[in-house]
Amino acid sequence: MSGSLWKFSDQLDDADLIMIQKDFITLNEGVEYYGLGMKPFTRIAREAGAVYKIGKMVRIRRDLLEEYLRQIQKR
Repeated sequence: MSGSLWKFSDQLDDADLIMIQKDFITLNEGVEYYGLGMKPFTRIAREAGAVYKIGKMVRIRRDLLEEYLRQIQKR
């Protein structure tokens, strides 16, 4: 595995492995995976600058979102 995922490879399940492969996720995928409500997840994604909207389609850039979550966790 690339990066530091090998450190946690014993803790990863199928949902984690699927999520790792995606660069962009939908709002519903993010809500389900991160266990947040729609409004808090949308707010955090916007604060992270990870929201990409093309017409009516909205995608969240996962790497930006996770970096932002790491930063706010350190506070």
